[in-house]
Amino acid sequence: MSSRNLVLAALGGVALLTVGTATGALAGVLSPPSFTAGASFRGAISLVSTDENTALLQGAEDFISDTARRGITFLSDTTLTETQRKKEFRTLLQDSFDMNTIGRFSLGRYWRVATAEEQKRYLELFRDMVVDVYSSRFSEYKGEKVEVRSSRAEGKTDVLVTSFIVPDGGGPEIQVDWRVRHKNNRYKVIDVIVEGVSMGVTQRSDFASVIQRGGGKVEVLLAHLEQQDSL
Repeated sequence: MSSRNLVLAALGGVALLTVGTATGALAGVLSPPSFTAGASFRGAISLVSTDENTALLQGAEDFISDTARRGITFLSDTTLTETQRKKEFRTLLQDSFDMNTIGRFSLGRYWRVATAEEQKRYLELFRDMVVDVYSSRFSEYKGEKVEVRSSRAEGKTDVLVTSFIVPDGGGPEIQVDWRVRHKNNRYKVIDVIVEGVSMGVTQRSDFASVIQRGGGKVEVLLAHLEQQDSL
């Protein structure tokens, strides 16, 4: 199993979001979803107190540890059916990832030209695609663990949490960095970087290519996603 597929397996639907290009194109056109905050998600330099900064960092680290634990728990539970695991994955996405922000970023500049109806439908299809593509890979989990080891503040509300995937029984570790945003008293993942590579730009490029080949119409991407959703 490649290192990226190992990450994909280890987090049970969490780091699945980060390693799309390792698994090839979706239906020959779209890579599975993977995200980055990019420069547009980076906040201004924060001038917060030491106590506030410490609380922000610790909260983000605890959040990532809990998110990884939840993913591994439902993956390793042999009493769950595949349908139940898929349901747990969808709930985890809703709770831990800012899917609206991630989805808007993945659509790039075409978000602004899409109609309100297209935007709504796109976000629904985007979430469904994430769940459908990656829930089929849950069997790849082989007992890996996630260790959160450090963090640093990036702006007033963002934290970059560094973790490592530790294979069961030894082997090379894999670094996974999580960009976490604290908003409305909640933490949400808005970016994931595997081994120094953030995959969101690739996903956005994939979507843009589909739209461009369809004459610049967002409805072409929606039609493709709808086709995948019906399979």
